[in-house]
Amino acid sequence: MTFIAPSAEELGLLAKTFGLTLADDDIAAIVELSKGLKPAYDRIDELVEDHPLPRYSRGPGRAPETPLNPHNAWAWMSDIAGADSGPLLGCRVGIKDNISVAGQPMSNGSRLLKDFRPEADATVVSRILDAGGIIAGKTVCEDLCFSGGSHSSIPFPVTNPYDPTRSAGGSSSGNAAAIAAGDVTMCVGGDQGGSVRTPASWCGVVGLKPTHGLVPYTGAFPIEPSLDHLGPMGRSTQDVARLLAIIAGPDGLDYRQAGAPAQDYVAALESPLAGLRIGVVQEGFGRPESLAETDQSVRRALASLSDAGAMVKEISIPWHIDGYYLCAAIVTEGASEFMFKANAMGYGFKGYYSTGLTEAWAKRWRASPDDLPDIAKFSMLFNGYAHGAYHGRHYGRAQNLRRALKAAYDRALTEFDVLAMPTTPFTATKLPGPEAGFAQRVTAGLDMEGNTAPFDVSGHPAISLPCGLVKGLPVGLMFIGPHFGESAVLRAAASFERLGDWKTL
Repeated sequence: MTFIAPSAEELGLLAKTFGLTLADDDIAAIVELSKGLKPAYDRIDELVEDHPLPRYSRGPGRAPETPLNPHNAWAWMSDIAGADSGPLLGCRVGIKDNISVAGQPMSNGSRLLKDFRPEADATVVSRILDAGGIIAGKTVCEDLCFSGGSHSSIPFPVTNPYDPTRSAGGSSSGNAAAIAAGDVTMCVGGDQGGSVRTPASWCGVVGLKPTHGLVPYTGAFPIEPSLDHLGPMGRSTQDVARLLAIIAGPDGLDYRQAGAPAQDYVAALESPLAGLRIGVVQEGFGRPESLAETDQSVRRALASLSDAGAMVKEISIPWHIDGYYLCAAIVTEGASEFMFKANAMGYGFKGYYSTGLTEAWAKRWRASPDDLPDIAKFSMLFNGYAHGAYHGRHYGRAQNLRRALKAAYDRALTEFDVLAMPTTPFTATKLPGPEAGFAQRVTAGLDMEGNTAPFDVSGHPAISLPCGLVKGLPVGLMFIGPHFGESAVLRAAASFERLGDWKTL
């Protein structure tokens, strides 16, 4: 691609956009200065980028066959085999469709990226293949992952295996539905407000949002870097621990990451229940949107842990209520700035830039903005207003206040090993019908995140596991641990699983 310097007319229009008053001579000078950059830009296009190219052969894959995809959980099937030995040998793993698998379609749930095929594997994909795993395919996610419900997925909503008229949760909806239906034992999902834990809760599977930065986000489509998480989902806590052990740790390419202490996540499952200290966060129960039966189911589960030898005690953390508000400001303004203005790439960090994805995304959304999902349209317009009227003040304050939120949870975690509350305040909701209006479609993607979103802001690890049924629908119990305390939440989750079948407890 040959670099073309801007014309005087183009620069004049840009100057007006920025409110600059420039003489014609000044504009002409800027044209010549821009031409001076041509050799650098042309040479950069000539040089070969250092992409993490795939190490395992694969075919083009195939579209899922409808009879074998009853819950609309699969976007693409692949069956890519990895190494011939390793801790995941033979395990079929689903990959959320916002994560790159080289040569396979990656739509991020959007019409705008239809038929886009990345050239590099995401770090988590490479690690799974190196461990002997098989990439079974790409699971459906919500449109741009902008929903906690499963009604925005393209071309059909993902349905809940417990009741096909209800949401599977979002945005890792296909993961949860595929695991619950028995298609695979484990998947990798993404979480910016609850997108691993909400579908896990509503579909009766296990989902872990790790500490922010523990699992590299390299090769996944971002929403807001300070909230972006990838995490494992599975049928059991053991599945989640096994997968986490493979995908966790720095890759040297993701600027979200910091050094993390090594942990034996699988060994944590064998830690005894006796002596485990569980703080039951009062503010996670009895919320305005809470279903009383959901709260009761979680409290019964915690009582059973108490009866089995855990120390279970109530605690109040008022900051928990405000955590959702902080997330709302950060994701509404930050996502719009990062995804649309910065083309989902950003500037100013050392690491890997998915330039092919960035170019495809930047061109396509600008060419067809009406194809953006409802929540993205709302975010874009509200952010434009907020930045014009308040100049990013609320986003900046929310980022500053996240330190106080983190400190509040950290104080509680000096007294307890883990904190506990319902994952979602209510069970899976009905999928919005075709008559649903704009506001209803947006609300159906956001109103379940009151307990999950605060931990995307604070960065603490949080796991959801099923703990009971309410009118035939799963209820999720969430454990939260200290930063890089994944072993603690896995210990708590495994302890509950050992008490018996969650459907009968």
